[in-house]
Amino acid sequence: MRGEMSPRRCRRRTAPPSPPPASLPDADDLLREILLRLPPRPSSLPRASLVCKRWRSIVSDPQFQRLFRAHHGKPPLLGFFLDGSLSSPFFPMLDRPDRIPSARFSMLLYERNRIIDCRHGLVLFLCPGPPRRLLVWDPVSREQRHLISPPELDSDQLFIFNGAVLRPAGGQGCSSSHFQVALVARDGACTRVSICVYSSETGIWSNVKSLQMKLSIPIERASTSIGNSLCWLLPVHDQNVILEFDLVKQTLAVTELPVPVEPDYQNLWIIPAEDGGLGFIHLSQFHAELWKRMPDSDGLDAWVLDRAIEFEELKPTCKGYSPALVGFAEESNAILVQTDSGVFMVYLQSTEFKKVSDLSVFCIHYPFACFYPAGTGIGDVHGGDEVLNNM
Repeated sequence: MRGEMSPRRCRRRTAPPSPPPASLPDADDLLREILLRLPPRPSSLPRASLVCKRWRSIVSDPQFQRLFRAHHGKPPLLGFFLDGSLSSPFFPMLDRPDRIPSARFSMLLYERNRIIDCRHGLVLFLCPGPPRRLLVWDPVSREQRHLISPPELDSDQLFIFNGAVLRPAGGQGCSSSHFQVALVARDGACTRVSICVYSSETGIWSNVKSLQMKLSIPIERASTSIGNSLCWLLPVHDQNVILEFDLVKQTLAVTELPVPVEPDYQNLWIIPAEDGGLGFIHLSQFHAELWKRMPDSDGLDAWVLDRAIEFEELKPTCKGYSPALVGFAEESNAILVQTDSGVFMVYLQSTEFKKVSDLSVFCIHYPFACFYPAGTGIGDVHGGDEVLNNM
């Protein structure tokens, strides 16, 4: 019939298939997630490995240790190596059961080795020469690596006076077996600075990079790692400058400090700015100023006063001498201040003060931060060092 509508067919809608039930993690996966959240203290993984074979198998696995370091980020600060005249003793700063005995990180030095840097769980010593020898030491694993400085930097015309050690990007969790060593040298007239870098991955030294500059007597001061660069504070006439070596570009640059800053090197330390760029701290009596580099109105980098910190809490600790800067903990972003009654750590972000030792003699502190793997003892250990390579 015209105009009559045909009946619609009723289509039954089929419900979409339900997703399969989520598979529950097995017991080992669940246990692994729990163990990953153990605090990154030195005693955590070694003690967990003693519970049973199953726990030891998990926490000793290299993949688990990589995940553990990635989960916690920055390694804990275990203590400091001190720049002594005859040795470089270790001063622990944690409480038991995480306190590493000084003897555990001691090493018999058969020559007058001088500590020149400490970073990423490695300590760098410069041995007397000629030829100048280098010792890269991992105190946790007790492994050593001996190097001979490149002849281009160790000759009658050049004299090595400083250096740095680090693990390449991606291996900074104190786990990579690869490392880099940078050496800084000057000529006899103190008119030229040169630098050369060794890579354990290739086993060779890079080409020497040099820069003309009129130096005063170089000071013994630890390097600071900022981004891709290593930085050193150097005296030039009546002021100080920052020598910066870019590890990626393999370039050297010198940056003068602003005019108002006093030239006393004991009151200066290179630190990264809050944005990760180049900066430094200047301490005058009990007033500290933090400076950073940033573009000015013309787009050129210039020094800008970022902020100030008052060290009023240290006044009672200084009876005859002004406080001095003796170290910088990169992982903790904290400066170390020497006073008459001891050494204090000042956290730059929170401005919290913490006393770390009673040492009253001026001594450069080299902070040692590292994750402690399973199966490694914390108690006193003498000897047992494994020499990986003699070059």
